[in-house]
Amino acid sequence: MMRARTDEDDFDPSGLIQIGTVKSVDLAAARCIVETGDIETPPLRWIEGRMGATRIWSPPSAGEQVLLICMDGELGGGLVLRGIPSDAFAPAGNSAEELIEFADGARIAYDPEAHRLTAQLPGGSTADITADQVTITGNVAIDGDVTVTGKLTAEDDVIGGGKSLKSHKHSAVQPGGGQSGPPV
Repeated sequence: MMRARTDEDDFDPSGLIQIGTVKSVDLAAARCIVETGDIETPPLRWIEGRMGATRIWSPPSAGEQVLLICMDGELGGGLVLRGIPSDAFAPAGNSAEELIEFADGARIAYDPEAHRLTAQLPGGSTADITADQVTITGNVAIDGDVTVTGKLTAEDDVIGGGKSLKSHKHSAVQPGGGQSGPPV
């Protein structure tokens, strides 16, 4: 708990803001221990991008360089501001592209100059979207197999193997109960 500083206190302003390195992270408690010089802090809270009705959870990493903000110069009441580039964790990019890179190699990026959003996941990954309805406007290219467990509806034509479902013709058409040949 912080206490109010009095005029009689010896006050060293150099203790208000310090650069340090995360030593360890307690995810359940949302606290981390920071080393700055020869000093190790008690478990401290870190600052997130949002923590109201909208919340962001992105805990710091051991070895991440941080800024300690210590009210009244007291390490025990400090807050950890994350995100200082270092040799251990260099910047993830060097262009106008905004991106998030994860420890396993996953990457989400938006390039405002090219108007392109990309999500790249490492091998063995899955991506899930859960919603009552998903709408995609624009052409879609899928490089892989597609499995549908519900009804597939098309308002225009369906083309498979170069054959149109609406306008294909069959060879060897026979009257009655005979079967026609394959589409031509």
